[in-house]
Amino acid sequence: MTVLVAYASRRGATRGIAERIAARMRQDGLDVHLDPLLGREQVGRFQAVVVGSPLYSGEWESEAVDFCRRNAAALADHPVWSFSVGWPDASSPAAPHPDAKNLAEVHRLVAVREHRYFLGALDTAELPPLQRLAFRMRGHQAGDLRDWAAIDAWTDEIARQLTACTPAR
Repeated sequence: MTVLVAYASRRGATRGIAERIAARMRQDGLDVHLDPLLGREQVGRFQAVVVGSPLYSGEWESEAVDFCRRNAAALADHPVWSFSVGWPDASSPAAPHPDAKNLAEVHRLVAVREHRYFLGALDTAELPPLQRLAFRMRGHQAGDLRDWAAIDAWTDEIARQLTACTPAR
């Protein structure tokens, strides 16, 4: 079974999660292609797709939304999973993040089997001074909040579903 793990990423946290998903799926015996959504993907050659994006200002990155728009017809014939990566709400860090504003459009375009939200990672030293100040003023703390065990468990469940529907060779 060939799987495309496609992602958009600005600062690397989403890329890291996509890389982890791809590596874990390979361990589960799947043939995985990792693509940073540069517009050159050929969805038709894959049998399943996992697509992810960070959330900025409450929205999925345009590259990820555009990928879904470009490939909506081809993705209709594929099992698809999606994930978002973002930061917890400072007022309620344990609460699930609200859906991205444009995620509803993505899910109208593509019949996603399941969507997951994962916390990301951020080193504020990488931010321009005004963004760093805004980040701190919102009460956020920098660091790596990615829950690798949850990411691995979700990936294993996807792999289980994919291998369960693949005939043995």
